[in-house]
Order: sequence, then structure tokens, then C-alpha cells
Amino acid sequence: MFLYRLEAKGKGFPDSQVFVLAEDEEQAFAGAEALLEKNALGLIEIAEFAILEKKRAEKGSGYVVE
Repeated sequence: MFLYRLEAKGKGFPDSQVFVLAEDEEQAFAGAEALLEKNALGLIEIAEFAILEKKRAEKGSGYVVE
């Protein structure tokens, strides 16, 4: 399992960073899309996803967000 930090841009939501625990990149993108849609107040259109960081999920792994 990996911990992914993704950046999402599009219409209907502000530029966002999404953190997802997934087996591979495909699952990370699908999970991030589901999270964005779940938290949106209406219809959204995701124009771009980018993986900013990828770390193996293990005790003590994480990210600092500023």
C-alpha cells in the first residue's frame, strides 16, 4: 500500500490536495475522484490530477502540509 498526495484542479471546486491510501496509481486517482465528488456541493469537472508525492504506507509515514 502507498500513501499518495495528489493535486486536483477543475471546475466547481477550489484547487485541492487529496491524500489517498491505495495499492497503485489507478486506485489512487479513482479514490481521489470519489473523495472530491463526495465533498462537492454540486456537479464538478476535474480537469487535472497530478501525483505530488508517493510514499510506502508504514508506521510513521505521512506528510507535512503548509
